Amino acid sequence: MQVYDFEVLKDGAVIAAEQTIALPDAGAAWPKVAELARTFDAPGHEIRVRDEAGGIVILVGVAALRRRANVVSSDLRHLHVGVSGAISQAR
Repeated sequence: MQVYDFEVLKDGAVIAAEQTIALPDAGAAWPKVAELARTFDAPGHEIRVRDEAGGIVILVGVAALRRRANVVSSDLRHLHVGVSGAISQAR
């Protein structure tokens, strides 16, 4: 198991985060990414997932994710773009 941090961004600033979620691999993060996209469904929002070393493993805009999901299905695991509980509002 690896640990991942999930962040919701608006104009590059973190507006919500959920840290230290243990998952078998980065691909297993997509259901949580989809959940966050549904919760924070507004123009300009992005979802970022970081690994234990702080590297970005997923970075996707909510609008792009929604468009792609409408084309294929609600199963978002194949959308991994790999570039390297409850949500608490960031202050």
